[in-house]
Amino acid sequence: MTLRVVDNPPDRPEWLRETIRLLVDATTVERDRLLGRVATASDGDLARGSDDDWGLGQVATHLLIVERGVALIGLRLAGGAPHGPTGQPRPAASAVSRAGIATLADKAAATAARLLAEFPPEPDAKGTARHPYYGDLNCFGWLLMLPNHYQAHLAALDRGRPSAL
Repeated sequence: MTLRVVDNPPDRPEWLRETIRLLVDATTVERDRLLGRVATASDGDLARGSDDDWGLGQVATHLLIVERGVALIGLRLAGGAPHGPTGQPRPAASAVSRAGIATLADKAAATAARLLAEFPPEPDAKGTARHPYYGDLNCFGWLLMLPNHYQAHLAALDRGRPSAL
């Protein structure tokens, strides 16, 4: 078998579309895992937490807001548009509600569908936006961290570690 290296493979748009689908699928699995925990938690468990040690409700709120924001940043960067503001929401435990989490989950799911539908076949990989921890990332850098972000926060909760990253 001969290996042929090419700069612009003819199946690149399909490969990128499949990459985005796999990324959205993996993020959806993590979102569903989070929402399963929220569904079985008491209202007291959802409201528990502090600025330094987030509870489940704060983690859920944060993850759902970030998922939506990151997907939109990735779409804008991929389309060559300015990224707008980046930043990290830090929800207060007193602001968490089951209804608010449900609304955020619906918005995150709708944005994931938009990411699948609108990600360009030839994305701009040169534009970057500053991530608070990782520095300047292009559209792929932003998007590829989504499932890991969920996993990191949920693992911290499982281990009883502070999750106010």
